[in-house]
Amino acid sequence: GPRAAVFDNPQHSYTRKLMAAVPVPDPARRRLRRNAAAEEIRSPFRPVGYEPTPRAYREVSAGHFVRID
Repeated sequence: GPRAAVFDNPQHSYTRKLMAAVPVPDPARRRLRRNAAAEEIRSPFRPVGYEPTPRAYREVSAGHFVRID
């Protein structure tokens, strides 16, 4: 989005965490900040309850393994 909107009201949880990591030199403003670091960032690739499938590997040479599909 527009730069001002990103800085004034970040919408994505990752952007909020990045903005929360920037030090605020004014102690009065520091108290007003939300604790974005306490929010959990959910993975877009692994939904809640995701269990990875076991993977099988085959050793093709000493210490060199390849995944078997």
